[in-house]
Amino acid sequence: METASLLKPGAVALVTGASVGIGKAIAMRLLEQDARLIAVARNRERLEAVFSDHGDSVHVLPLDVTDGPAVAGLIDNLPGSWRDIDVLIANAASDVGGRQPFCDGDGEDWASTVETNINGVVRVCHTILPGMLARGRGHVVIVGSVDALGTRPGASIYAATKHAVHALADGLRRDYVSDPVRITEILPGLVRTGFAEARFRGDAERADAYYESFPAYLDPDDIARSTMFALNQPDEVNVAQMVIVPTGYK
Repeated sequence: METASLLKPGAVALVTGASVGIGKAIAMRLLEQDARLIAVARNRERLEAVFSDHGDSVHVLPLDVTDGPAVAGLIDNLPGSWRDIDVLIANAASDVGGRQPFCDGDGEDWASTVETNINGVVRVCHTILPGMLARGRGHVVIVGSVDALGTRPGASIYAATKHAVHALADGLRRDYVSDPVRITEILPGLVRTGFAEARFRGDAERADAYYESFPAYLDPDDIARSTMFALNQPDEVNVAQMVIVPTGYK
């Protein structure tokens, strides 16, 4: 018998990297379904600008996922009514200095990408998942990449981080397969966001040229709609992995 999905009006959802791109698109879709949103990103001003019209439905939380003590204290720093998190969208990621051969890149850039894309996801999951397990409900969605399924020139470190996240998502699902908590990994192909501009240190012209060099790309809302599909499945359905690529992707 089909049962109701976890995502009910008033469910508390935390989204990292919520101020831009895929994270912002998912956050807006969650609000459309009357979720209570904890919007997480490093820049408070950008968060407040994006979510200022949503009133009490949004709790803005400036947070850098590479800051271990801050992430560990995340729950304690939330108002009491926001602490029972039903949905985690682990989306924050970085590729600053990327898309160049390994030895041409800066070692500190590579380390920063590892710190954000792997350790940031580990920290956030380790902070929030125990509460879900204790309450007997919850859904963790990790936004990975199709680069978890292969590599390409100039993306060795970014792909390595997404391979790690791919293994983490699968491992979490197996660790808690007997618990009423769902683990989903979303693996997008190329999505046109501000990510490339950040990668190229604010060079918008180079970022535009990068996207236009491909025959097709996705929109952030394509990933948001797909994420909502996974969240809105009946309780007995776990969408373990979802690969989303532009039509004609090779």
